[in-house]
Amino acid sequence: MRTSHRRLAVALAPIAACLAIAARPLAAPAPRVTVDTGVLEGTVDSASDVLVFRGVPYAAPPVGAGRWRPPRRAARWTGVRKADRLGHNCMQGQPYADIDPYAAGVSEDCLYLNVWTTSLGGRRPVMVWIHGGGFFAGFGGEERHDGAPLARKGVVVVTLNYRLGPFGFMAHPALAAESPHHSAGNYGLLDQIAALQWVKRNIARFGGDPSRVTIFGESAGGMSVGSLVASPLAAGLFQRAIMESGTGVGVGISRLSEGEATGRQLADSLGIHGDGADALARLRAASAESVLAASGRLARPGTPVHWPVVDGWVLPHPVDSALSLGTANRVPVIVGSNRDEGDEWMGAPSRTFGRLASTRVPTWLYIYSRVGEDSASRARGAYHSSEITFVFGRPHPLQASAGRAAYDSTLAEAMSDYWVSFATSADPNGPPNGGRLPRWPRYDRATDALLELGPEIAPRTLWRKAVYDSLDAAARARGQLRP
Repeated sequence: MRTSHRRLAVALAPIAACLAIAARPLAAPAPRVTVDTGVLEGTVDSASDVLVFRGVPYAAPPVGAGRWRPPRRAARWTGVRKADRLGHNCMQGQPYADIDPYAAGVSEDCLYLNVWTTSLGGRRPVMVWIHGGGFFAGFGGEERHDGAPLARKGVVVVTLNYRLGPFGFMAHPALAAESPHHSAGNYGLLDQIAALQWVKRNIARFGGDPSRVTIFGESAGGMSVGSLVASPLAAGLFQRAIMESGTGVGVGISRLSEGEATGRQLADSLGIHGDGADALARLRAASAESVLAASGRLARPGTPVHWPVVDGWVLPHPVDSALSLGTANRVPVIVGSNRDEGDEWMGAPSRTFGRLASTRVPTWLYIYSRVGEDSASRARGAYHSSEITFVFGRPHPLQASAGRAAYDSTLAEAMSDYWVSFATSADPNGPPNGGRLPRWPRYDRATDALLELGPEIAPRTLWRKAVYDSLDAAARARGQLRP
């Protein structure tokens, strides 16, 4: 009897194996999307089931004669292009320990973006992230910019690379002379505009709504958002804007003459003198590595050298003047800063942006106050950039040195929900999360009302009003615009 059982088991084994294989869940097929330049094949994130497309070219490589020129449309390709890994990151060093650009490689060929979406159908709001890094570091594919958690909350997320440092923001008289707009610098901002144009043309094929695009960014990314609000070239490309710890007011934008002086210094350090076409040809012929090294010699390590400039074309006016004059793009805004990153360069300018914007568009201000519960974290405070992962729906900063807090998960859920509601309905109190969260008061200069995002999530009145008022007075004395 036992022998017959064994024979039966042996005979049935192949059938059982086939049934087991058939019972396994089939791997999701790689998603494909046809954009205006060809067919892309992305991946499915196994942890979230979110569709991800990485390394998508949104403009032609700005190399050779394309260095220091506005971006051009990306070329078409034939067949299926794999979109399963990051494109090259833009030329940079590694001034910050938490930004490592080398895994994907650095190159001038770097104008790529990444997309997260739950499906290719529908018309969901779109959130386009512009990374920080002092305009000379960072990339859209950093781990802390993982768009999957936000996508699962009902939006399509886009992150992007843009030219950095001398390649993205160097001005020089020879460049202005060559330009039909007599403009120099701001190539990184033009890249961001080109990415938004790509989004407008293509994002519906990823399930996104091109009429509900929110741009959001931190530090230099926030300053970029402020610059795009002020730029006539970005008109109609986005409908809401969020600035985290950077606005372009007070810091982050310089005069064209200052940018050109820095550009001359860089050229001189390479042994290239003069303002003519021959000097520009030699600058374009210089290796990317030598240009990057020359820029690094102009300032202390880790210090930005090149910024956006008021060039009369991309930026006809400084951000504060554009807001005051009414020439800025009129879109609802969220603006805020982190409690311990500096009142003069972040806190007071954020309020200034809010005051200027709120006279024309719905505006909401916040202060982020989350701090880890260990003593080292308490000493560090709510530092610059620590809010990023919370905005992206992840319950703690990536750095272990930031510590943990008992309310981290609650804060990450709330911040990402507010941001998604704003992207969805142009109001952080609106759908899909309206009524579930503490009401965020609209900013009004008479009350200086804002929302605290930290151990408590609650409406507040600006508690550093006297400090900000004194900083504004000092800025006015230096000729800056402060309402």
